[in-house]
Amino acid sequence: MLAAIWLSVTVALTPSEMFKTLNQLKDLNSKNSPQAADLFRSIESRLPRKPSRGLYELYRIGLESGVRVQDTDLVSSVVTVLASKPWQSITEGGELDIVTAVAIYHRRIHDYSHAEALNECAISYAANPKEFARVANNMAVVYRYSGQLAKASKILKESLLLAEDREIIANIKNNLGNIYFDQEKYRNAQLMYKRAFRFHSEVGQSGYAAGTGLNLLNTQIFLQDWQSFTRYKSSVEMEIEASNLSVFKSFFIWQQHLFEVTQKGKELKSEEIAQLIDAIPLLLKSELGPSLEFYAKLLNNQLLHQALQNQLEKTPNIRDIKAPTGKRVELTKWCSNSSVAKKYFSDF
Repeated sequence: MLAAIWLSVTVALTPSEMFKTLNQLKDLNSKNSPQAADLFRSIESRLPRKPSRGLYELYRIGLESGVRVQDTDLVSSVVTVLASKPWQSITEGGELDIVTAVAIYHRRIHDYSHAEALNECAISYAANPKEFARVANNMAVVYRYSGQLAKASKILKESLLLAEDREIIANIKNNLGNIYFDQEKYRNAQLMYKRAFRFHSEVGQSGYAAGTGLNLLNTQIFLQDWQSFTRYKSSVEMEIEASNLSVFKSFFIWQQHLFEVTQKGKELKSEEIAQLIDAIPLLLKSELGPSLEFYAKLLNNQLLHQALQNQLEKTPNIRDIKAPTGKRVELTKWCSNSSVAKKYFSDF
């Protein structure tokens, strides 16, 4: 009995350990989401049982980790804890963060109808223009992936007028760039990506800067604007290295080889072709994958073309995925009635 008590005391995280873990999770979420999720899983059983604000922050960041890697069990376990009765007073005022995170999880597993419903719920908790713009921005991404580009464009433009926070504005501009790109308005897309990339680079948000930078280079490739590509390539590469995200590194390698082949007359070596082929499965699972078919066409390499077609049969283009790829996580505690929000979004 005494041994069991002693074990429970030594296993529980101390406040200083919790604070250290919280900062590690925040850093890893922006640089290496799988590592962040692994870290949270490793300490979840050691978290104190008594609710507190500090513990809530740790669960909230852990929830973000689970969302980023689409880990149903992790997302569900955190939601279960935060929805329990002892946590009611602590989570009051934090509903927007919880609902928004779970909405993003459902968008990432391609359950767009549920993601839309949860964003309708989230808007009910938005207390100011900044929070409103944040939810509307997330809803626009859902509209984009469910093929509702006109609604996505309209809600983003309105959100841009309301938003005051520079980070949210940058995120809106990146997403508006995505809409323009899908509509093949590449000049407009390039302008939005430039502005978003500039902000994220200036404030040291390497993960976001790398993502928007790759979007920018991608648009310049579609425009065949190699002069602009050359101007931005080095600065984007620096952000990619700082982010340390393998999917970004792999996509940039494709872009680099494409530039060297089409503009410098380089011939791909067998090991370089193999490197590009090895990256295809990872890239097709990301939002960057849809551009690979255009890249392969420009590279005009039969091995690459065939490898891509073979992989597309196993891993469909992310935009062609119509059925959810994960399990739903219900939020009945916070989202039982979203009729007001439904009326708002129906205006778009």
